[in-house]
Amino acid sequence: MKDRKRQRANRKLKHREEMLDKHSSTGYKDLTPYNAVLKIKTDGKAQIVLK
Repeated sequence: MKDRKRQRANRKLKHREEMLDKHSSTGYKDLTPYNAVLKIKTDGKAQIVLK
């Protein structure tokens, strides 16, 4: 019999959303949306990335 907790954990790993790119469509670095999404996903605990 399959373990339901293990199934949920596997599903979480497989269906994770991909992060935004650090570069805009023109190739320039634009970290504003990247940092904003990172802050939302970590409840404001993420450090701002400037690299």
